[in-house]
Amino acid sequence: MSKSIEGRIDTIHKMAREHFGEVRFVGIKKHTKIGWVAKIQFDEFESLIAEGEDAIDALKKLRKRLRKIIARYNMV
Repeated sequence: MSKSIEGRIDTIHKMAREHFGEVRFVGIKKHTKIGWVAKIQFDEFESLIAEGEDAIDALKKLRKRLRKIIARYNMV
C-alpha cells in the first residue's frame, strides 16, 4: 500500500501536535530554486523545514527530523 502525500502530512501533523501542542500548519510546496520544501510551522517555536528531490522525499526527511527532535526531547 502506497501512502499518499495527504496521509504523510496528516501523520506528521499528528506527531507534532502530540509532542509540541499547537501546530499552525504542515505543508509542502515546490520552490523554484531549491526544489520541494516540507514545513511545520508552530505557534510557539521556530519552523522545521526539510528539502527533498520530490514531495515524498521532502516529507520523509521532515518526519525523520521531527522523530529525532522528539527522541532527543524524551531523553532529557
